[in-house]
Amino acid sequence: MADESGVGLAGEVRTLCDVIRTALGPFGANKLLVGADGNVQTTASSTELLNSLEVDDPAVTLVSSTATGFRERHGDGAGSVVALVGALLAEAERLRERGLHPTAIEQGYRTGLETALTTLDRTARSLDEYGPSAVARIALTGTRDPSARGAVADQVAAAVERIGDEVGSGDAGPGARDAIQVVSRTGGAAAETELVEGVVLDRNQTTPAMPRTPDRRGVAVLSSTVDVPTVGTEMGRVSRRVDLDVDSFEEREAVADYERSAFAERLDAAVEAGCGAVFTGQAINERVENELAARDVLGVERLDADELRRIARTTGTTVVPTLEQVTTETLGDAAVRVERKAGRDMTFVTDGAGETVYTLFCRAPDPRSATAFERSVESAVAAAAAAVRDGRVVPGGGAAEATAAEAVRREARSIPDRSQFAAEAFGDALMTVPRALGRTAGMDAWEAEVRLRVARSEGRDAVGVDALVGTTRDVLAEDAIVDPLPIRRATLTAATELATQLVRIDERLPATDLGDDAEDQEEMGLGPAGGAGRPNAD
Repeated sequence: MADESGVGLAGEVRTLCDVIRTALGPFGANKLLVGADGNVQTTASSTELLNSLEVDDPAVTLVSSTATGFRERHGDGAGSVVALVGALLAEAERLRERGLHPTAIEQGYRTGLETALTTLDRTARSLDEYGPSAVARIALTGTRDPSARGAVADQVAAAVERIGDEVGSGDAGPGARDAIQVVSRTGGAAAETELVEGVVLDRNQTTPAMPRTPDRRGVAVLSSTVDVPTVGTEMGRVSRRVDLDVDSFEEREAVADYERSAFAERLDAAVEAGCGAVFTGQAINERVENELAARDVLGVERLDADELRRIARTTGTTVVPTLEQVTTETLGDAAVRVERKAGRDMTFVTDGAGETVYTLFCRAPDPRSATAFERSVESAVAAAAAAVRDGRVVPGGGAAEATAAEAVRREARSIPDRSQFAAEAFGDALMTVPRALGRTAGMDAWEAEVRLRVARSEGRDAVGVDALVGTTRDVLAEDAIVDPLPIRRATLTAATELATQLVRIDERLPATDLGDDAEDQEEMGLGPAGGAGRPNAD
């Protein structure tokens, strides 16, 4: 049944991890992805790489899903998690070849993790010394233009600081990510990115006849299709069902006239209540589009749940099923307009009466750049939010990992059993991040590591790799390079947990094999798997 050892499984995972490791940092290597359909694209985004790779190996799938889940939860750091997993597995393979049992490896790794987390807490600085803009700037790997990075980072920091308490909800800022949406559009440069107070939708009105800027500020958010009511349908509980038989053309026309009249009454009532814009998650039927346009109502259809929620949040709208439920009390209040941006009409919902939400409207010259830049801005939002929430940062550029690695190796010398070797290996694995940053920046990776170790021996824990300059320096000096402490802690924890799970795998067992073996044993009279058969009681 077993076809691979844990070492074999780790080897396949490490291949994936090596690919991701070389994409770390602002100068991460691009990967040429060739899809099954022949579509070719290049990317240096760890998340996009993980999502695009077509793999069947269960261990590789586990790593990929863990990294994807980490990004969804924390918004940043998925690439570092995968790179660290690869380094930990490489060290574990070396230890296993020397005869160290997986249990001892796990014990040493967990001891190393505890020491590393303690060291991160000890080396943390107050965010007030550097500001959230510095955190956002480091996470913006989607552009290498210093002026663009600085301008966008300032906008990200401004939005994160303005939403205040929203940063505190969730693990690393899901509240912030809900209050700050990132929208990208091809056309223009990254420096043209703008911060909009409100919601920006990549959609326009359903028909050009509708107004681009309604006079009325009332906003209705609907959950169902906007269409004429069908005779016999009612909202709420139905006490009885009535079948309507229509035989003649005149009768059908009469029913249609009644339905159109009923819709007109509902629409007039909504307009009288102040409705100027209708947003729905379903469709706006073609036969009512002109009715909306004639009453100066802008309609936008097929919005997803997140977009509807953000609109309701910023306008103070109560989401209702149909126009029939729209009243003065359920309407929200905001300025709605359709504006042409980057060669395409987009809908802006601003100056809302509800909670404050922001949209970072990003620009890039081509689709690939737009996608990469949007992902990096999302990472910047998450990183800045995590830093503001916790109030602490650590030296970036691999400096925090180098300091933790030195502390782990020093602590390992006091461990009296064989897990000491694993703890030392854990410290060595932590250096994979600064080595990768140095290598992708064109430096000699091992020379960079030596410089970092010498700095630690001299008590300089803020020396790290400045990938943009291509050297090692005090990363807390001018143009500080800092990372949010919560994400760095979560990265080490997630990588260690996943690596120890993989290290303890000794066999891969298809579930069908277990069932087949059980059936074979029963046929041979051996009874259930795992025990000898018993004679029939009868």
